[in-house]
Amino acid sequence: MKRFRPLIALAASVALLGTVTFSTASEARQLRFAVGFPSGAPVAAAQLYAEAVSEFTDGEFSVRVHPLDLLGLGEMSGGVGQGIADVGYVLTLYWPSEFPHVNMAADINMLLAMNEDTDGKEGMAYAGAMAELIFHHCPECNAEFAAQRQVYTGGAASTGYTLLCNKPVATLEQLDGARLRSGGASWARWSRAMNASPVSLPGNEIFEAMRQGVVDCAMLSLPELSGLNIMDVATDITVAVPGGVFAGAGTTNVNTGVWQGMSPEQRTAMLRAGAVMGAQVSYLYREFAVRDTERAKERGVRFHDADPDLIEASHEFIRDDVERVAETYRQQHGVERAEELIEIMGGLIDKWLVLVEDVESGEELAELYWNEVYSKVDVNQHGM
Repeated sequence: MKRFRPLIALAASVALLGTVTFSTASEARQLRFAVGFPSGAPVAAAQLYAEAVSEFTDGEFSVRVHPLDLLGLGEMSGGVGQGIADVGYVLTLYWPSEFPHVNMAADINMLLAMNEDTDGKEGMAYAGAMAELIFHHCPECNAEFAAQRQVYTGGAASTGYTLLCNKPVATLEQLDGARLRSGGASWARWSRAMNASPVSLPGNEIFEAMRQGVVDCAMLSLPELSGLNIMDVATDITVAVPGGVFAGAGTTNVNTGVWQGMSPEQRTAMLRAGAVMGAQVSYLYREFAVRDTERAKERGVRFHDADPDLIEASHEFIRDDVERVAETYRQQHGVERAEELIEIMGGLIDKWLVLVEDVESGEELAELYWNEVYSKVDVNQHGM
């Protein structure tokens, strides 16, 4: 199958140094890829990633996708590091102390809520910016992954965050005292600023928490209606708030031992496949947001526009919050280059919002990611 060949020009040949572990077809190895979602964009994209790995390694590697039967989202980081999975979909925001530099870059995501002209491509842009920062501007980020026995080979981002609720929550008054599941520090701070109570729960526990009334809403992107089965418990959805995207994701983090056992050519192939995974997740989130909106309306889920006073209060919070992020991460996590990294990330966000404007397919996005970022990674140094 050659469906991915046109996406990316072949990397320059690299001399094979020393003895490598999986070098011929007869030594082909199946990689276990733990995703942690029952369905949705990550699982659909994982199948394309599996095809890409096989294609780009000329069959030296295959990938078996484990949606939820190998590791849950809350188990993913340790499971990849321990080798339970060879590749894992690691949501770094679940581990604030282990990934402070990565999470800080993801933590200014709500800036996107100030831009109303993204055409649903805000996640595609943020994923490109995060990958460029991690691969080329943030050695501290890669050191954090290395400390957990992982190698970053790509990332993705969701579409804009909304309020998926089991009752109407569209005004400041309705938010007062509401219990909101938060998947990251920025949304927890937003909740408190709106006089709501943030609740930290792994993604796999949201359905039951909403069904039992433990939380009133989950702050999530619309595709999680299907990805996390929230469709069955959400009765009301408020769009436009809180905004931002989930970008703290190493979508194809590879176990360090597995990565270092590969040849340079194989590592290049894994990066190429990582670009495919990051692009397809980000693009499919956009497509699935449209699909799940239609499905939810057909099932009678009520959609609400956020009250103007709520939007104004939300924007005021975002402006003030971004100014405090650097100091927060420096004080709480010892991030020394906080202001510098945030400034770099801000510039990358602006750059990528422009770059993705004309992208109309996951394949186009994968090619853009590869040409702009992934192809420039030195596989003889990265993760070694």
